[in-house]
Amino acid sequence: MLTVDFDRLGLRAGERVLDMGCGAGRHAFEMYRRGADVIALDQDADELATVSEWFAAMRAEGSIPASAEADVKQGDALNLPFPD
Repeated sequence: MLTVDFDRLGLRAGERVLDMGCGAGRHAFEMYRRGADVIALDQDADELATVSEWFAAMRAEGSIPASAEADVKQGDALNLPFPD
């Protein structure tokens, strides 16, 4: 179940999105399917491994626009794994 109305949000292909606290990835998957470049961030390594597998499966089945990218990062909001 999605809790974000992505049509109202106005997310467009090619936009960069950080799904902070992605959990099992349901919102990250929808943003990726819509062509966004997605970083799925969470503290739980097991959840991220599953999210990464799903990103790869979505790409393999051809349900993702060719230009979209997705990655997973382990971290939290107080210690983001990105440069300032």
